[in-house]
Amino acid sequence: MQRKTKKKIKVSRVRPRWTREEVSLLKRLYRTHSNADIAQMLGRKVSSVVFKGHRLGLSKGARRLKEMGRENIRRRWEPLKQRSSRKARTQGRSK
Repeated sequence: MQRKTKKKIKVSRVRPRWTREEVSLLKRLYRTHSNADIAQMLGRKVSSVVFKGHRLGLSKGARRLKEMGRENIRRRWEPLKQRSSRKARTQGRSK
């Protein structure tokens, strides 16, 4: 009895190379814009923007870091506020 072996097809995922224009734009925007915004502008993944920024030795500016902190807090707490306000409204109706 012969065994049927499945041939593994090697799928190469070619990542598009960064052009000079993209690198220039990344360097210009990295300090002041979010990685998500930059990724959207360039048509790339956020992880790609983060990795390339790291490889180039780029860092966020102090003002942008403060904004990111506020954004993160807002994202974490707004869903909780919405849940608590919804809960308060439903409790108010049952009385």
